[in-house]
Amino acid sequence: MSLSIVTWNTEWAAPRAKRTPEILRRIDERAPDVVCLTEAHESLLAATGHAIAAQSDYGYAAPPSRRKALLWSREPWERVDDVGADALPPGRFIAGVTRTPLGEVTAVGVCIPWHGSRAEAYRGEARKARWEDHETYLRALPHVLKALPARRLIVMGDFNQIIGPDARAPRHLQAALRDAFPPNMTIVTADTAFEGRKTIDHVALSEDLRADSLAVITNRDGEQTLSDHFGVAARVSLRSTDLRSS
Repeated sequence: MSLSIVTWNTEWAAPRAKRTPEILRRIDERAPDVVCLTEAHESLLAATGHAIAAQSDYGYAAPPSRRKALLWSREPWERVDDVGADALPPGRFIAGVTRTPLGEVTAVGVCIPWHGSRAEAYRGEARKARWEDHETYLRALPHVLKALPARRLIVMGDFNQIIGPDARAPRHLQAALRDAFPPNMTIVTADTAFEGRKTIDHVALSEDLRADSLAVITNRDGEQTLSDHFGVAARVSLRSTDLRSS
């Protein structure tokens, strides 16, 4: 038995945009149980499931339908949290518990700020230095994750970092990303790439879960580019040592 998940930054694809039907088709063909979209419109995913979203205010003037992170599940959500912690930069966190083929799973959707987040003055607030919001988020995230169940925990979304020797973030922030996750979690997408480009959209799993397969959802559609990110799909199962207690 396995759980199908998808995460993709859809670059604000509007429900009626020309590219949207193909984006949705490519998600649907993975038959996902849980989806995390970042930079997405709140109503983008099928109404046949259940969606929860991060708060609409993420520090910029934007239509309220735009959300930096949202989660969708075939089943209803419980224990929904759209704050995480007051120390997190706003509008970039959503978490909940849902029923899946593996039983109850805690899913967390994140959109860790890019290096230029709020680097321009807005609403009379002081400009942020480059990487400042990113670092602030990573400093607060460990405390949020430690408060969540240690088992059947999935964190996914736009981490805004390449992981590995070709990482571009400052070294202390590469370390901060690694340290943001408890020792019992692994970012299983660290080596995922498409056309020589490594992903910044990631999936992290608690130690009782394993990724049986990882695949890329291409963002190419003939001459059309569906998003500036490619998507990531995974099939996840319980490790054999945990099957007896499921």
